[in-house]
Amino acid sequence: MARAGVERMALFARQHHKRNGEGSVLALKSRFPQRIYMGTPKPFSERGDLSDGFLDQTNTYLRDQRYQFIGELLFAHADKAHGEQTLEGERYVAPGGKNVQRLISAVEQRHVPVMLHWEVYDWDRDWPAFHALYARFPAVIFIWPHAGRASHEQVATVVSSHANVMVTLSKKEHRARSLSSEEKAEMLGEGVIDDCGVLRREWRDLFVRYPERFMFATDAHKSFRWAKYEAIVERWRLILGQLPEPLAQSLAWRNAERVYGMAR
Repeated sequence: MARAGVERMALFARQHHKRNGEGSVLALKSRFPQRIYMGTPKPFSERGDLSDGFLDQTNTYLRDQRYQFIGELLFAHADKAHGEQTLEGERYVAPGGKNVQRLISAVEQRHVPVMLHWEVYDWDRDWPAFHALYARFPAVIFIWPHAGRASHEQVATVVSSHANVMVTLSKKEHRARSLSSEEKAEMLGEGVIDDCGVLRREWRDLFVRYPERFMFATDAHKSFRWAKYEAIVERWRLILGQLPEPLAQSLAWRNAERVYGMAR
C-alpha cells in the first residue's frame, strides 16, 4: 500500500481448506485499524443456497464490530483456466435461496454493505434473480465485483434499475479471457479501455451519468496479483486520469469512503 500510494484498503480473507488467511487479515486490522476496512471471509464451498453453518458463522461476524462489510460471496462464478475445475463448470448460489434471504435480512439490520459476485455469462438466468434480490432489499448496499465482467449496456441496466448497487472496476481494464469455457467467455463484455489504453466512450458516458456508482478496486486475491499490485494501481491512475478530476476522485476513493463509512 505504501509503495503504491494507497491510503486505505477494503480487505477480507479467503476461506480455504488448504490456506485460510483470516488470521493475517485480523492482524493487519489490529496493526492498522484506520487503514484496513475488514470484511467477513470469502467462502468457496457454498452451492445452491448458503449453508446453515455458513449463515450461523456470518451472523456471528455481524455481531463483531471489526467486520465492516460482508466479504465477497460467489453467486455465479465460472471456472477459470488457472483455477479449480468443477463438474458443473461454475460455483453457483441461487439469489432466491432461503438462507440467502435470511443473510441479507441480517445485513440490513447491521447496516453494512454486502459484496455479491456474479458474472454475466448466463445473463438470462441470473439478471432476473438479482433484479428481484436488489429490489427486495432497497436499504442494503450491494457491491458488484468486476462489474460482473459485463458489457456497458448490461452495467447500465443494473445501475439504472437499482440505486443500491455499487460497481467495482477490478479486472475491467480488458475483456476477460481467463474462463475455462470459451462459450462462457464469449458472453462477457468489453473492457473499459481499448488496445491503446484509451477509455472507451461508452464507459466514460456511464461514469459521467452515474458518478456515485463506481469504485476502483484491484482484486488482489493471490500472490501473482499482489506481485503486480503497484502496476495495477498505476494503470488505473492512467485510466482515471482521462476523466475530469472531480469524477476521477469519486471513482478512485470518494465513493468507496462513502460506501464503507470511512470518512476522512
